[in-house]
Amino acid sequence: MAGETPRKGSVFAWQGVSYCINKGKTSKRILQDISGELNSGELCAIIGPSGSGKTSLLNILAGRIQSKGSVREVTGNIQLDAQPLVGVALRKRIAYVKQEDLMTATYTPREAMLFSATLRLPRSMPLADKKAKVEKMLEDLGLLGCADTYCGDDMLRGISGGEKKRTCIGIELVMDPKLVFLDEPTSGLDSFSAYSVVKQLDQLSSTEGCNVLCTIHQPSSEVFHLFHKVIALIPGNRLFFGSVSELSEKMSTCGYGCPNEYNLADHVMFLIQTKPHNELLELANRMDSGVQPALQEDDAKAPLSKQEAAAGFFGQLKALSVREFLGLWRNKPALIASVIIPAVLNFFFAMIFFQVGDINADNYDAQSHFGGMTQVAIGGMFGAAQPLLLRFPLDRGIFLREYATGTYGAAPYFISKSMVEIPQAFLNGAIVWLVSYWMMALNGNFFIYVLVFALSGTAAASTALLVGCLASNP
Repeated sequence: MAGETPRKGSVFAWQGVSYCINKGKTSKRILQDISGELNSGELCAIIGPSGSGKTSLLNILAGRIQSKGSVREVTGNIQLDAQPLVGVALRKRIAYVKQEDLMTATYTPREAMLFSATLRLPRSMPLADKKAKVEKMLEDLGLLGCADTYCGDDMLRGISGGEKKRTCIGIELVMDPKLVFLDEPTSGLDSFSAYSVVKQLDQLSSTEGCNVLCTIHQPSSEVFHLFHKVIALIPGNRLFFGSVSELSEKMSTCGYGCPNEYNLADHVMFLIQTKPHNELLELANRMDSGVQPALQEDDAKAPLSKQEAAAGFFGQLKALSVREFLGLWRNKPALIASVIIPAVLNFFFAMIFFQVGDINADNYDAQSHFGGMTQVAIGGMFGAAQPLLLRFPLDRGIFLREYATGTYGAAPYFISKSMVEIPQAFLNGAIVWLVSYWMMALNGNFFIYVLVFALSGTAAASTALLVGCLASNP
């Protein structure tokens, strides 16, 4: 908010970052000897053509790409406040916003941010303080007008693309990160929405004291000049690192000045894509700002402040169960379909096998009796399995993002789903047998039928969920 004293920030530095992929006898150098440094509250853009290594650099700096045997080799020194960017304690100090807007469709921006704050901020912080923090974030990001509107997706109408992007940013910033990474935060936005998003990042970085790095593709002139620093990449190498004004001055000094009324970012991108690689390397040497990151040796590292524990197992389970229940309750078309479809389907089954279980009938046939029960059971098992077959592949991105940031563990996530789905299986069983039990003149205890049906449906649903977890996409 206006008038607040900026929070003490951090120093983020990296030196000699290189990235190589080896496949058999061939190898490909993605990045070579990239260095840089950001001080408290700086907003930095990473620009370059496709294939120049923008996203790779962002992911390496965020610790999302690391060496993997002889296949993937990452070298260099990356430090946050003089500490290597490794380990759970340091990873929890960084936020990462992916290009895709991955959010629960039936949650509102206020609920999504409060979910993040509840599970990621210290458990000793009162809930009232967490709610106040969320309200401040909504205000800072200009989201108060849509704070109680569903985030939405392709099937459920919700907030706009720009509002989704700012909500994703707020979900990460609410936990007070020292470092924020964003992959293409303006992708898919119109020019004003893109400007609004970057302007909010500029204000938040200055107020909160966190450093912000983001890859950006073809920024407008207004957007580009909001950044404090810029990293311009040519395939495999760094062309320039420094302020936007320094980029303009050095381009002019080297004879590649940006013409009047041209966009500086577009001008640099055009040069990178049209000039020979050797000429670009020579230009990079002439523009070299001589960045010497403030890295410290092992014996001179600053002590790492201890972080308070966030929500425990039961806190995670409670928050996840509430989210699962609201997701089921608020998706009215899916909820109605889960009741209507089995009722109608089993009505037709009951008509086909009408009074098949009447053992006193003259035309009673045990095989038909068995066939009718089997048809209902198989229909119930497929009905329970099919919705869950795509459930996890569709939610995979959300789970991976939240799990990677330590929001919750895998156990409470899957237990919360079971706590919502098992009662739904019993309800489904009750609906099925209310429709078919008496029409088919079946024998035995009605509640035993419901219990067996629910348990077999749960087993089928669990198998479908397992198969869904093995798939990387729908």
